[in-house]
Amino acid sequence: MSTENLQSGTQNVPSKLWIRNKNNKFVVQKIIEGKQVQIASFPTRALAKKYVDNYKVAYAMAKVVDKEYSFHELFEKFATIKKEGGRNIKSCVTISAGNRYMSHFKNYIQPNFKDCAVHEIGGRKIQEFVDKFLGTGDSYKPELFKTTNLVLANLRRFFKWCIKEQYHSNFQSALLYRIPREQEPRDTLMRDPVVATVINPKDAAKLLEFVWEHRNDSIHAGYACMIFYILFYFGFRRSEILGLKKNQVNLTDNYVYVGGKFDVEHWTYSTETKNTGSKRKVYFNPNGDAKAKLEWMLSFSNKIRPDSDFLIAATRGSAPLSPFMFRKIVYATYEFLGLAKIKWNNDKNSKKFTIISCPFKGCMSKTWRHLKAAQLIKNRARLELSENYIKSVMGHDDYNTTRGIYGDHDLFEVEEHQELATKIEQFRNQPIKLLN
Repeated sequence: MSTENLQSGTQNVPSKLWIRNKNNKFVVQKIIEGKQVQIASFPTRALAKKYVDNYKVAYAMAKVVDKEYSFHELFEKFATIKKEGGRNIKSCVTISAGNRYMSHFKNYIQPNFKDCAVHEIGGRKIQEFVDKFLGTGDSYKPELFKTTNLVLANLRRFFKWCIKEQYHSNFQSALLYRIPREQEPRDTLMRDPVVATVINPKDAAKLLEFVWEHRNDSIHAGYACMIFYILFYFGFRRSEILGLKKNQVNLTDNYVYVGGKFDVEHWTYSTETKNTGSKRKVYFNPNGDAKAKLEWMLSFSNKIRPDSDFLIAATRGSAPLSPFMFRKIVYATYEFLGLAKIKWNNDKNSKKFTIISCPFKGCMSKTWRHLKAAQLIKNRARLELSENYIKSVMGHDDYNTTRGIYGDHDLFEVEEHQELATKIEQFRNQPIKLLN
């Protein structure tokens, strides 16, 4: 058995490294706590020597790696943790979101990002992946730009996880990487994130009138009325509507309290909300239409499901209305009013549907949340609303979040735009006073 003693070549390395021929393999050893410990094993001396050289460089760059962790193996481990429910309440990493990590790994990363040691990953490696996946020159695929950005975002989360778990500590160039401007699509639809379409106020009024008129036609017609009026008056998230309990509607002090949500992934009510500001009381006019509608909702709910705690309860069991039925009711209403085109089919005694077209696809209920927030922001000065009030109504921790998401919607009708343009033109046509 032969032994090769290798000094590290830097004064900061605390011990020597040895390459030793052992059982027809070449193992690398070093002193740890006074004992010789094997830290790597290779079939040839050349590979062992390469490892030692890499070790020296890595240590000198504050990137000591006693084991060369495979990028593919480590990312798959990270994705598995997410898929199996590794959940961070504060960052709202849900199980369904966790599935995307594994999907990205199998469909995009593994085929296009050549495996390497984790500590070798930097901006250049990321650019090689982008060039292969997004393409360059004649192979450029602008339709994959948004997907590329999503994958890169998940890679950055993976790098931070590696740092936290002490697999590697220096991902600076990888974390700072962004796709170069020359690889961005010129078409803004391919480049910029999709913005939810806000429902036109006239369409909203027509729909609210329709669901109120037909509220007693059936259970689901009643639920449609409840859902859309809650969306209109309060702008609650879908999970908040499903989790809303009867005792959280206070008709004495005139507020609705959002104390949690219905967690559909674990099929249970949860007091954990999207953020701290999501737990809130939203007040309504004690003599207004909102209170009258809420009184009817409680009456209807107690008539349909007096044994359930939830305001919009499932027809059976102790849970609220299912997310599928919520979607079904919302899209069926849109279709009836010409706001959606739906293909329906029967599947095992259940009526399934496919959305052919709808301006609110992907934001079926959020479009009402956008309407609520946009109206508050647009009328902030006239109604003397504070930033704190608006963000608390919408359930945000920061008003900039509310304004950034909902502040750019145009709620004017064509006639209103024309009237405003006329006023501006008349004002600017007045004689201009020239300075002497």
